[in-house]
Amino acid sequence: MTTIHYERRGGALGREVVTDIDLNQIPSDEMQEIMNLIMATNFFDIPQNLIARAVPDEFEYTIGVDAGNSHHTIQTTDSSAPESLRPLLEKLTTLAKANNPGMAET
Repeated sequence: MTTIHYERRGGALGREVVTDIDLNQIPSDEMQEIMNLIMATNFFDIPQNLIARAVPDEFEYTIGVDAGNSHHTIQTTDSSAPESLRPLLEKLTTLAKANNPGMAET
């Protein structure tokens, strides 16, 4: 069983997006897409903290992946996120907004 905890904080409006995703509870094509993104980024090899310094009005992200015996959490920002991580951030943001229908498009 794989679960993902995702948080996006900050931005110009300071809106927080938080969600927990159980990959067993979403459609299999979406689950496979997320697993492929996790593998493509070598997620479990990314350092835990990529935040060098805070930049005003940028988003900060926390992603925690629990995949059986493997647990890893990273923190990053818009400016410090590796390019390979961006598709995963975009996908998780989309899912988080879908899980929180009251969220404005930010």
